[in-house]
Amino acid sequence: MKKLYKSVPAVATAAVILTCSACSGIPAADPAEEPATEKALPETTEEITIPASIFKFANTDIEDNMEAFGDYCTDVRRDGDDLILEVTPSQKEELIEMYTGSIDDVLEDMAEEEQGYYVETDIDHSRFVYHYDENIDGILEAKMLLTITASDVLTGIMETGDPDWNVRAKIVNCHTGLTVGEGTFPGGSITFGPDEWKASYDGGAWLDARQEEVMAMTGLTGPYEELTDTQKGVVASVGQMLDWIEGKYEQQFHYISYAPGDSIEQEHLKVYPEQGDESDVVTVYRTYENGMYRYEDDYGAILTRPAYEEQIRTFAEQYLLSEGIKIYTEIKSGGSGAADEAPALNEVSAVTYIFMDDALCSGQYETFLEAVPDWLTENCQGVPAGIYLRMAESEAWQQIDRSDYEDKLRKDIYTEEAECAISGSGKVTVY
Repeated sequence: MKKLYKSVPAVATAAVILTCSACSGIPAADPAEEPATEKALPETTEEITIPASIFKFANTDIEDNMEAFGDYCTDVRRDGDDLILEVTPSQKEELIEMYTGSIDDVLEDMAEEEQGYYVETDIDHSRFVYHYDENIDGILEAKMLLTITASDVLTGIMETGDPDWNVRAKIVNCHTGLTVGEGTFPGGSITFGPDEWKASYDGGAWLDARQEEVMAMTGLTGPYEELTDTQKGVVASVGQMLDWIEGKYEQQFHYISYAPGDSIEQEHLKVYPEQGDESDVVTVYRTYENGMYRYEDDYGAILTRPAYEEQIRTFAEQYLLSEGIKIYTEIKSGGSGAADEAPALNEVSAVTYIFMDDALCSGQYETFLEAVPDWLTENCQGVPAGIYLRMAESEAWQQIDRSDYEDKLRKDIYTEEAECAISGSGKVTVY
């Protein structure tokens, strides 16, 4: 980080983040504790790499961390500038709880400021947006930018075992919603100072325009000042969630609906992407706790879908005429969002409907149906997946498209139909 306000004392404090965090919240064994009456089976262990880049980012010393982690892991060793932790499941869980506690401590400090400061982060630990102003205490600023980021990234490394981390971070003026600075870590930095803060004020014009835009989307009318507190909350939430997903994917999304969340359902926003159509419904989910919003969305599944469908089509066209089939897939899980790469079929759980024109495909239908189970076994072993066949007469088939194929499934228009599925354990069923 460069040009942080009051950065010298703040970074000096942050320099012991990982060491102090590793030592807190995890109780050391009590040597006076009574031994177990029965000898417990030893827990299995796994190795987790803590990369040198996280120590550099947090401005902390690897040797200090090696010593601290050594007290609470089965084994710790250096591999160049990385640390290799050998941990049991319970030790790993304790470390995750410790990093969660570090984040909570900073959030409590933020709440004490009562300035409307808050943090937004992606559930996959890859993106952070920090909302505060130029009057923030320098130590709190460093804790927000370093402690929260490092602790959340370390949580992700512990959960996945993957030491490769990449974070997009942005600092936003909490009063206007305008960006002060942004960058990508661990390779980059965020540079900001008085000029950037000054530029982030516009007399409230940006915020007023955004409020009017969101009001139009949600059907609210009249001056913003005359809205009820509940309505103002909807405007703020929809605006924040739209800003999040548009910033994440760097494109505009169009509003469909918003649900504030309650005891039954999670807060969520439904939108569709500018680079798509209205049938590409994306859901953004959000949770809030103690000054931190966590976001997740299912746009990755939509991005994965075309490449997944193309692989299904390549298989189907070995048996059926291309002009006589329509293929629509719903990705259930595993979509990576890499739209330009063919997804590994055995890593993506999906349901695919193949709609066939009776006049063009009836002669090959039985042969194709016989081939589907073996294809599923060969290509989709390891995840639940299905290929569902529906054949209709030409006129009815012509009326089926992506926007309404699910509605068409409930209609009695099919001359042939079958459903082939593979379970996560590899069992194939045809019915």
